[in-house]
Amino acid sequence: MCWETEMVSQWRDSMDRLRNIIFRVTSGFIFFFSLLGTGYGEDPPLTLSQSIDLALSKNPVLKAAGHRLEAAKAGIGQARSAFLPRIDINEFYNRTNSPMMVAGDKMNQEVFGNKFQHLNDLKNLRWSVLTDPPPISNFNTQFLLTQPIFDQGKALVGMKQARLRREGAEDTMERVKQEVIFEVTSAFCQVILVKEDLKVALESEKTAEAHVKLAEDLLHAGQVVKSDLLSAKVRLMEIKEMVIQANNGLEVARASLNKAIGIDQYDFFEVEGVLVYEKEKLDLQNLITDALKQRPDLLAMETKVKNASETVTMTKTNYLPSLTFMAQYDLNDRDLWNQSGESWTVWGVFRFNLFDGLNTTSQVKEAKEQSRNLSHLQDELTSRIELEVRESFYRLREGEERVKVSSEAVAHAEESLRIVEDRYRVGLSNMVELLDNEVALTRARRNLLKAGYDCRVARSRLDLAVGTVSPLP
Repeated sequence: MCWETEMVSQWRDSMDRLRNIIFRVTSGFIFFFSLLGTGYGEDPPLTLSQSIDLALSKNPVLKAAGHRLEAAKAGIGQARSAFLPRIDINEFYNRTNSPMMVAGDKMNQEVFGNKFQHLNDLKNLRWSVLTDPPPISNFNTQFLLTQPIFDQGKALVGMKQARLRREGAEDTMERVKQEVIFEVTSAFCQVILVKEDLKVALESEKTAEAHVKLAEDLLHAGQVVKSDLLSAKVRLMEIKEMVIQANNGLEVARASLNKAIGIDQYDFFEVEGVLVYEKEKLDLQNLITDALKQRPDLLAMETKVKNASETVTMTKTNYLPSLTFMAQYDLNDRDLWNQSGESWTVWGVFRFNLFDGLNTTSQVKEAKEQSRNLSHLQDELTSRIELEVRESFYRLREGEERVKVSSEAVAHAEESLRIVEDRYRVGLSNMVELLDNEVALTRARRNLLKAGYDCRVARSRLDLAVGTVSPLP
């Protein structure tokens, strides 16, 4: 009996453990599917800051600017090489029966004396050997060292220009970065605008459907004529067309955002944001002053002007002399890389041009004119930047006022529509008045959205004009 009781107890324990396992597995499945039902596991909506971070790593225009910057940095190494010696290895091969060249090749190969003992011992020498020698081959290997001592100052000026080009590329890179941020911000706000516009269209569609239903009820009750119902249905069709346009506009806006970021335009993701802007206290003159100090494209233009001035100096170096040291080591033999004949030579080259047909004078004049040209372009860019700041500033102020006015218009339109709907139900208003108020409300809501979008974009454009893009949250 004790044995049977123990077996029953073990069986009960096993069944309890099995029930616990089944309960946990079932609970897990229920929890998993409940998460799927709530959308858990989907990609979270993309914010503006995340979109900008993504663009800074994927935008092709920004990548291209990065490569230009790296190329400018490599130019410094090229300019530095002008201060260092140059070492070349040259290999020449010739085969000839020219008497003079045959004699020279034999001398260089150091085999002439081995055959004839002494050059003045001619008793066994046949003149035909000298005048019509057999062909001879020669491999000439040269090791050449060239070191500029004074290159008219070209290396020093070239180094300055290379550094200026790198600074200009850095400023250009920063400006491209700011433009990419503005483009992404504008495209992101456009997506939010179209999404909100779609919501307005859908709300208007519900309102129009309610008006159709109201007209049908009143028509059945004999309180209105059939034209009221037809007018309400026409307005409903107009709203449906608005919904279609908003849906298509949303697809285009998403593709534009993907393009600005630098990702495939087929990629789909939700975005999260609002078209809300809080008014700031800004001083126009301070903004203009800041822009003229820090705009990267203006700084890049300044480096171009400096570089053009250095180009004038570079062309003037042609008036100066140059001095170069060279050394050469030669190997000559009938076979490649043998050392039968060895020789070395060192020499210095001093060069000073006395007259080049006024070519240098013309080059200097051309460089000066190019420098003046860039100076005027710098003045024009300065004026254009000031205008951009002014225009962006006043557009922002305009947007702020429009947001205020549009907000009041929406409130008035909602109240007016409510009153007219109540009057229409009791026969104190007609369908035309009702539809006019519904259209006015829809227009006021869309105007408010557009004003908010323009305000956000204007603020970002003002930052871009000043040269300090700081994306809004």
